Amino acid sequence: MPGFDAFGNINHPLVTADIAENGSRNGVLYYSTTSTRTVAANGFLSFQLSNPTTANRVALVVRAFSGGQANATQFFLRNGTLNGGVTLSGFNGNFGFPDMSQMIPSFSISAVNPVTGGVTITSVLQVGGPPVNETAGRIIVPPGNRFIVSLQNNAGANTFSISVSWVEQ
Repeated sequence: MPGFDAFGNINHPLVTADIAENGSRNGVLYYSTTSTRTVAANGFLSFQLSNPTTANRVALVVRAFSGGQANATQFFLRNGTLNGGVTLSGFNGNFGFPDMSQMIPSFSISAVNPVTGGVTITSVLQVGGPPVNETAGRIIVPPGNRFIVSLQNNAGANTFSISVSWVEQ
């Protein structure tokens, strides 16, 4: 049958898997979360994924979930600096592998924007429910760089959370 290159055959089927599935299978898919946090009116919850200059891997951001109970603005930033952050852990999505991420996730809750510098990649208004950003590895964080997800509370006291997953290559 012509077209084997596109469709495969019974002896050699063509199978594809996304970056998260392959990363999990190979023990290089990691998760980190701020957990649920209370943020004051006009305050910020920010998550930073830092790839230190000493790392020998790049991080490919797979997905970023973030949001709150009410009105917020979500920002993705490249190479800003998160001031006053608390270090989090990165957990391996394959329980058969150790939690040995080279990346350093951290977060901050602040009444003022805790991020200085950097370039805003995107900003999205969240009216209700969590914005899910399937980046599927299209945001690449080489050593010496940082990826930041920041939520600005546009309402009264609010409950926020940010969860990010990434693959290390």
